Amino acid sequence: MKFLGQCLLILILTPLLSLAQSSSGTIKGQVISKGEPVAGANVTIADIQKGSPTDEMGSFIIKDISVGTYDLTISAVGFWPHLQKISIKNNETVTVQINLKPKTEELGQVVVTGSMRETFVKESPVKVQVLSNEHLQKTGAANLMESVNFLNGLYQEVSCGVCGTNSVRINGMDGPYTAILIDGMPIMGSLASVYGLNGINTSSIRNIEIIKGPNSTLYGSEAMGGVINVITKNPATAAPLEIDGSFSTHEEASLSLTGSQKLGKTQTLLGIDGLYFDKFLDHNDDGFADITKRKKLSIFNKWSFERSEARQFNLAFKLYLEDRLGGTKKYSHDQRGSNQIYGESINTHRFEMLGTYDLPISSQDIRAEFSYSYHSQNSYYGTYHYTADQQIYFTNVIWDKRFTPWRQLLVGATSRVDALNQTFDDIRLDEGSRDIRFIPGVFSQYEHTFNEHIKALGGLRIDHYKQHGFIFSPRANAKFDLSDHTTLRLNGGTGFRVVNLFTEEHEALTGSRRVVIEEELNPERSVNGTINLNQIIDIGTSVLNIDLDLFYSHFSNQIIPDYSQANEIRYKNLEGYSVSRGISVSAAHNFPSPLQYSIGFTYQDVFESNHGIQSAIHFAPKWSGVFTATYTIPKTNISINYSGRGVGNMKLPEYDGYINESPVFSEHNLKLSRPFGSFITGYITAKNIGNYTQPNPIIAADRPFSDDFATDHVYGPIQTRRFLVGVQISLE
Repeated sequence: MKFLGQCLLILILTPLLSLAQSSSGTIKGQVISKGEPVAGANVTIADIQKGSPTDEMGSFIIKDISVGTYDLTISAVGFWPHLQKISIKNNETVTVQINLKPKTEELGQVVVTGSMRETFVKESPVKVQVLSNEHLQKTGAANLMESVNFLNGLYQEVSCGVCGTNSVRINGMDGPYTAILIDGMPIMGSLASVYGLNGINTSSIRNIEIIKGPNSTLYGSEAMGGVINVITKNPATAAPLEIDGSFSTHEEASLSLTGSQKLGKTQTLLGIDGLYFDKFLDHNDDGFADITKRKKLSIFNKWSFERSEARQFNLAFKLYLEDRLGGTKKYSHDQRGSNQIYGESINTHRFEMLGTYDLPISSQDIRAEFSYSYHSQNSYYGTYHYTADQQIYFTNVIWDKRFTPWRQLLVGATSRVDALNQTFDDIRLDEGSRDIRFIPGVFSQYEHTFNEHIKALGGLRIDHYKQHGFIFSPRANAKFDLSDHTTLRLNGGTGFRVVNLFTEEHEALTGSRRVVIEEELNPERSVNGTINLNQIIDIGTSVLNIDLDLFYSHFSNQIIPDYSQANEIRYKNLEGYSVSRGISVSAAHNFPSPLQYSIGFTYQDVFESNHGIQSAIHFAPKWSGVFTATYTIPKTNISINYSGRGVGNMKLPEYDGYINESPVFSEHNLKLSRPFGSFITGYITAKNIGNYTQPNPIIAADRPFSDDFATDHVYGPIQTRRFLVGVQISLE
């Protein structure tokens, strides 16, 4: 009995003793580059799913590692990944120092749009154009739409000469093909794409990232022609207080207030922007206001919460209110819907909420992205009463997994609910009034670095539409570093778009043309290919950056308004195809001081082919060019910012007695600024200093209630030269 007890005791204690004596060790060390610590680097052992980020001194420690030999992986934005073999012995601490090799991307900027993860411009397989807030300030732009005209390959199309609706064309493609994102969230739906873009004020913008060509693989239907991602300011790095106010000779008054505050472990940013313009301007004497009267208020509030292990949690809210009024001189709010005095009145109320949350899952990079937007519009176009509200609920769950320094996978699941409710003269039509779309989708993206010179990316998205079934959107991208200063990118992909006709095609609501929908409209599809060559040239102590792009997009099922029938706009899927192709070149030259300049030129051929007959697409200029230059006068601190654009001929809708092709024109802005002390800067801006305006933006302006009246003939500036005086106050 005693012997059996001893055996039982041995059986119980043996595994406990083995467990107590299990072998483990520790790794600690420092990550540096050129003698300086690298903070925020990821140090991981993929085999056992353990890791640690480096602190401000570049230090890290990983404990409780079983005895064995492992691959230690170190990665950080802006550096080549490092792989090192590590052997762990029992109860030992291995100390290492890792020296990361920096990349030439130190000359570039960090971007997220191309691949949904942070990377430098030069490192990304997807070509991304980055514009800083400083660049927007130089052009004198007060909001996103004012800056578009001075960006290479982009063009602001004004769809209505009375109410001033506008959209962004990329490489000649129609405005609804461009996805407008806020911090990566596609919250600008079809209704907001017409009236909500003017509410994105430069005061809350950190930078803008632009991708030309289909990006439906990551961003869905609205990204058929390209993506504009507006990155808002970080509350942790924004100035405590910034004030910008201006007043123009046209009596436009604007005021912007932006402030940030740290509250314990929370950072917050608050931005308030207001615009007031209530003057009737009619310099071409056609009886209609050149630009709409506007009262606008935008409130933006962003929160950033500190969490353990550098996990992110950001929340942002935005409220946008606008009242715009256009038409004849006697038109007012009391005349809304009048059949005697013509005018167009649009009241817009918009609310947005968006956020990002890193899930607290150890050793895994999983984040949830979410947004909600509500857009309400109450409008009169002459006697025509149009009301609409749209709600968009959007969620993304993304798993970003780096298996080795050279292999990385991104997988995501997305859900979008788009609820649109419209009335036309207080009547809900059988087709088009109510539209609720639930669009689930999944996407994946694999990125492989073959060596220091070659990187490739492949992706696929699958969305499901109740009416159209599954829609597949693949893409492939490759980057070749031919040298430290020469990069070649090859991009190919597909795009798709499901149209919201009455919200995206403003011509269907305004003017006298009758809308005819000839058939059930199927999703538009596209196939795209681009070649980008980037060359950096060192010229003494300055750097010249040159980009050359060749682009080609082939569209099928495209929905193009047909103006060929008198007093009608006809909509149907194109039986043939359409093409957007061309070449674009841009150059930016930054001297140490006092001069910087950039220049860009795009030539494009945008046409449709129907039954073997080719014809140009409306409002797609054959060529366009932009330039900016900044010169600071020594000893005076006066900065001169000069920006301009030239626009070639474009096809216009045909009306008897009016031109059907626009002339070549140019537009120029000039801004002089000077600091006074450490906190105050004064400036004077001259917009449209050449004073070129389009002579007849409105057809039959003397007969606004007749069948001849039309507002869709705008191709150029319609507001004359004006001067602005302003002051900026910044407390760092």
